[in-house]
Amino acid sequence: MMARGAESLNGFVDSGCTIRGELEFSSYFRVDGRIEGTVRSRSELVVGEGGVVEGEVEVARCIVGGEVRGTIRAAEQVLLHAGAKVWADIHTPALVMEDGAFLEGSVTMDSQEVKKNTNKAPSAS
Repeated sequence: MMARGAESLNGFVDSGCTIRGELEFSSYFRVDGRIEGTVRSRSELVVGEGGVVEGEVEVARCIVGGEVRGTIRAAEQVLLHAGAKVWADIHTPALVMEDGAFLEGSVTMDSQEVKKNTNKAPSAS
């Protein structure tokens, strides 16, 4: 599961690691461990097959192969790979679900609402 484009990896939460609290990053970030709290960025979050995110996600793109519980606000796109398990309310202008992805929650596809809420994220430097 690779990021779109040539953005380099900014950070990584490995399996067996847990972060609780607020995480902000400026470029591509991958989670194969667990995050409990708020994740914000104007870039891309990848939740790997073993990754779990519980809480608020506010990013440009969210790619899920693992689990997400809470709320996802993505200014550009949410992509759920086969095997992804998502219990969340999703706000994005574009949602892509592969066969075998699971989603329970609501989906709102209003680009103006998403852009308004992701303006709080830090700028990519």
